[in-house]
Amino acid sequence: MANCSSTNNSAVRTAQIASSAFLILVFFVIIAIYPVTEISTDVQNYFFLIYAPLAWILAIVLLSVAPAKAVSRRLIFLALGLLLLIALNELSKLGLVLTAPKLQG
Repeated sequence: MANCSSTNNSAVRTAQIASSAFLILVFFVIIAIYPVTEISTDVQNYFFLIYAPLAWILAIVLLSVAPAKAVSRRLIFLALGLLLLIALNELSKLGLVLTAPKLQG
């Protein structure tokens, strides 16, 4: 029974590490790579040569120092906040006026 438990813990830890690495890379693309797409192609080539490996190295360093479970939770919380901000931004573009109903009396 102990062997099965260690296998499950290993699988859970691997899933947490994979999700953390994925979210780190997604946020790196959003913050660092997406804005560079408007720059000339020469700068883009150097940027990808330098910063793409750096993103992987920083993700490995972070996951070797901090517990994967805590990093995964924080990054998931950050992703949910980002999705909420995007949804609220799209809602504000609709121009809806939401006011409380007036009380009669």
